[in-house]
Amino acid sequence: MKKIFLAVPNPLFANNGIFTRKDWNHTFDCWRGLRVRLKKLGYSLTTPDNNSLSGCEWVIFIDTSSVDGLSSDKSWPNRQLYSEALRVNLKSKMILFLWEGKVINSINYARETWDKFDNIFTWDDDLVDNHKFHKFYLPVPNVPPVKKTIPFNKKKLLVNISINKYAKGPNELYSARRKTIEYFDNNFPNDFDLFGPRWNKPINTFQKYLPWTWKKYRTYRGVSFNKLKTLSQYKFTLCYENMTGSKGWVTEKIFDALKAKSVPIYWGAPNIGKYVDNDVFIDRRNFSSEEKLAKFLMHMTENEYNNYIISGEQYIKSSRFNKFSSRYFGDTILKLLKINA
Repeated sequence: MKKIFLAVPNPLFANNGIFTRKDWNHTFDCWRGLRVRLKKLGYSLTTPDNNSLSGCEWVIFIDTSSVDGLSSDKSWPNRQLYSEALRVNLKSKMILFLWEGKVINSINYARETWDKFDNIFTWDDDLVDNHKFHKFYLPVPNVPPVKKTIPFNKKKLLVNISINKYAKGPNELYSARRKTIEYFDNNFPNDFDLFGPRWNKPINTFQKYLPWTWKKYRTYRGVSFNKLKTLSQYKFTLCYENMTGSKGWVTEKIFDALKAKSVPIYWGAPNIGKYVDNDVFIDRRNFSSEEKLAKFLMHMTENEYNNYIISGEQYIKSSRFNKFSSRYFGDTILKLLKINA
């Protein structure tokens, strides 16, 4: 069987952990589905570990954190795979996925990174040229939509499910998300709930020793172990990406809300309308303040709300949404690899 190596960005995913570890959020469905398809076509998709490059047809790197010489982690990767592949003339057979955005991994977008590869997959519409830079859609988890629609008058107003994170840079949205959360926590504690890890506790040394630098939210409800079920109990869901200003950066957040029959309040990709129908979500950019957003949500009628829900159900069944599926993700890779499914 022919080999394809998948170089992972984190040691937790080594030794085929990306395929075998418990995956509550179905984050790795796209890679697991691709592995099954490749096996049927005579290829083994595996993490490199200590395996020989002999017989290896392709090497796929996920982000610069998996590439020797580019990773900021001194202990990972623990193998000089890129350098080894160069020595056996596999440069044209190496592919880099620019998965993380600029706010999280700026090295992904450095010229020295791009010069190392002949083929790069990116979500960034401004980079795609279909020659060196190839478009991929960030795949969403293979989780079916909720079947039961909770009536309008039985739903609570607003929810946010996310990890509490911080980042630097002019386009980061973590601070904007916290600002909205704080507003509803302070002004509408009976209408808003907050879920996710790392809230209501210090998350770094600075916060640990300066307790007044972090906020304890009275609307915090812990961690949700069934995201769609939780979202389905709310009329609206905050869907702020971790950054704005980058065309094509559309992650699972807005789709999770749509699958849960909750109306997304979206802020992120400036060209979101290219990917998601405008009548299924509320564009946060249309509101100059949290106060104006709250007023809009509070005054929406049941009929207006149901129009969003109906449009969202239709979109989830459309070919536009299908481009974010794991199947389409696999098709995109097989096409570049010239492997006929």
